[in-house]
Amino acid sequence: MEQTNKTAEINRKNALKQSYSRPNIKDLVVIINDINQVNNDEISEIKIKIAEYNYCIYRSKCSLESKDSLLKFANTLGMKTYDSNNIDSNAVSEITNIKSDTKIEYVPYTTNKLNWHTDGYYNNSSESIFSWLLHCVQPAKYGGENFLLDHEVVFKEYIKRFGSLSDLDRDDAFIIPENKAIGRPDTSSYVFSNKNIYNRIHMKFSMRKNNIEIKNSLKNGYENLRKLITDVSEKYSVVYKLDKNEGILSNNVLHGRNEYKDGKSKRKLFRVRSYERM
Repeated sequence: MEQTNKTAEINRKNALKQSYSRPNIKDLVVIINDINQVNNDEISEIKIKIAEYNYCIYRSKCSLESKDSLLKFANTLGMKTYDSNNIDSNAVSEITNIKSDTKIEYVPYTTNKLNWHTDGYYNNSSESIFSWLLHCVQPAKYGGENFLLDHEVVFKEYIKRFGSLSDLDRDDAFIIPENKAIGRPDTSSYVFSNKNIYNRIHMKFSMRKNNIEIKNSLKNGYENLRKLITDVSEKYSVVYKLDKNEGILSNNVLHGRNEYKDGKSKRKLFRVRSYERM
């Protein structure tokens, strides 16, 4: 399996060096018999897909039995240390439309569109999110498609277009102001960095303009990045609506969600975020 993963990595590097193309959905999907008991062959196929594309879609023939089963699944893929936030203080967060004073201001917990971002862009460096999992328990009746864009492709295209990173790899490229409501202090961070144990490009980014302060000298570079993502997404992004018992596994690529409307049952996804890369 290790050799097969290396082949997938080589294919990926060659694609990035030459002409990257939008992945076909059929090439991203892995069929698994039972998410509660995933076998070695299924895990191997998932890892090969992720090695080549940085994300994949899985489709389970059986329903998830528990959140513990989801964590067991995540663990077999290398997601071993989990992030929890001040909204859902659990390793498995329930992403659904919740009308409450504590959650309503956070877009994931509404039916609104969620624009391009990477998870945990507001986390400090010791709690950087390197991978995440979304598992669909109940899809929306209308809308709610996820859109995905490999951040390493964006990095490549930025260098190609502008010749350098424009200091977006500085550790103080942007600041997330203090959030007193949840007890989070000011956090400064890079946008791009490969200073990690994986020696791979990691990205912290949000398309939003509120509650994020870009260093004055980097505002042009950041705005160029925002425009680039819009351009590149038209060529390379994948849009997919998860059905029940389907999920997305990702090395924290750029992603977002379309606005949606619920039917009799609310859209509900389980989310796991990890400090390890898959």
